[in-house]
Amino acid sequence: MIRSKRALPLLLFVLIFGAEFALGYYITAIIGYMHSDAISRVANAFYVLYSRDPHLGAIGFVWNPLPSLLEVGMLTLYPLFPALATVGIAAVIQSSVFAGLTATLLYNAGRRFGLSALMSMMFALLYSLNPFIFLFGANGLSDAPYVYFLMMTVIQFSLWLKNRQTSALIVAGFALSLAFWTRYEAVPFGVSLALGVVIAVLWMRISAVEKRGTLKEKLYKVEATWILLLLPALFSGLLWIFFNYIIMGNPLYFLNSEYSNVAQSGALQNDAAFQEIFHSPLLALGFVLKKTLWFAIPLLSIMLLRLFSGRLFRWDMLILLLLFAAVPALQYLLLLRESSFGWFRYFMYVFPVTVAWIPYELQHFGKGARQRLAFTVLTAAMLGTAVLLSYAMTDPEIAPDENTFLHIKTGNEHYAAQTFERQIADYMDEHYPDATVLADSYSAYNIIVSSRYPRKYLITSDYLFKQAVKDPPGNDIDYILIPRPKENIPTSAVNAEFPTLYDGGIDWATLVHDFDGQWRLFKVKKWMGPDSAEEE
Repeated sequence: MIRSKRALPLLLFVLIFGAEFALGYYITAIIGYMHSDAISRVANAFYVLYSRDPHLGAIGFVWNPLPSLLEVGMLTLYPLFPALATVGIAAVIQSSVFAGLTATLLYNAGRRFGLSALMSMMFALLYSLNPFIFLFGANGLSDAPYVYFLMMTVIQFSLWLKNRQTSALIVAGFALSLAFWTRYEAVPFGVSLALGVVIAVLWMRISAVEKRGTLKEKLYKVEATWILLLLPALFSGLLWIFFNYIIMGNPLYFLNSEYSNVAQSGALQNDAAFQEIFHSPLLALGFVLKKTLWFAIPLLSIMLLRLFSGRLFRWDMLILLLLFAAVPALQYLLLLRESSFGWFRYFMYVFPVTVAWIPYELQHFGKGARQRLAFTVLTAAMLGTAVLLSYAMTDPEIAPDENTFLHIKTGNEHYAAQTFERQIADYMDEHYPDATVLADSYSAYNIIVSSRYPRKYLITSDYLFKQAVKDPPGNDIDYILIPRPKENIPTSAVNAEFPTLYDGGIDWATLVHDFDGQWRLFKVKKWMGPDSAEEE
């Protein structure tokens, strides 16, 4: 019996991990495509070990560092298996592992809340094999680890709601902190949890004999619960700000630097549709609601079940709504601040939050026909969501990011760019294997990880980068590799420092190669004296 209990979750993990990795390997290693965000995180891990100045700070201070930090360990095998970096297999391994762990997490959650082994297995598979969710276990993005920590937080928090177990609260707190180290969406989710604690302590009773207590006593309980639940995440946030301050000189570097999401969203200044949304709170709200509704069938099903069972107007329903609304509320605020692209996947987190809540919901129906009926309704909701999201993936107007995986080689500008940048890396390796090449890794990451000689590039995380950008001839730079500038979008610190270099050149640099008008390579003339320059 004990072996059976352990074998089923292990079998589930192997099944999901194997299927996810097989798909991810086919997309990345066989077809040759990886989402730019995923390969960029691999690059951040790569710089820690294989840049000119290997150090942990090279992991970067814009994106949350945990996904790249986990990939650092895998990249120690890069000399034996270069594909871990060059095509991003390290990211595929990571997302596949967390997809498998999520399936096991859901199975165990079902068992802990009294579901049968069959129900728990079906529940885990219904979620994990949803085509939309399955894609994120294979594409190497940070969503798979984030969803795992997010679901763990919800499950442990709902266990605390059930029986007020302090241990569940502690685990939820650490899971929330790990979610923060993975994605910033954990911040509004933490706010929703804090409000959920207030509701649970002040108004919810888990048994008829539970002591009511005075308002003052309950407020003390709220305070104590917040400390257990939120302190790890709060400490993590302060630590991240501190790291940004002592290393980058700006405590909010991750938020407002030239490489931040705010800077990247400058591209939206040229998008008429987004400009209309940005300047209309009502249109922004409609945009958020439309995106969120694609993932809302399980929540609506829970509300329907509660309506018929007389539990719709219970306090824990309000807690679920708060958890559900956290990320859509964040996206709404970001749209009003003109700093969100509103990608379809940004709204997906409401789905795993609701799914993680389902075992808690089903326990209220007891064991028997009522629970089986409720499980059937929720199963239909999850199947309906799978059909709906599968359709969304086929429509580039709804889910453009996900749709690219269905048409990788036809009209996919990111696939074309990656293929082209690998060709640039091969060209640079063949003609300039020993040169010192100045390149901003913000835009050149795919070239750097594809190179057989990555240390020839002096990149953003290297100690001399800022100094070299200010004075390339005076810092022994042989060549400068820069991308074509784009309006309102950061492309390279070199472009920003010398805006005329790409098109008009400069007196101390000579164009030696143009890569189809997308990248240009300049040879740097070395200073021969304080008032003269001479080409080598």
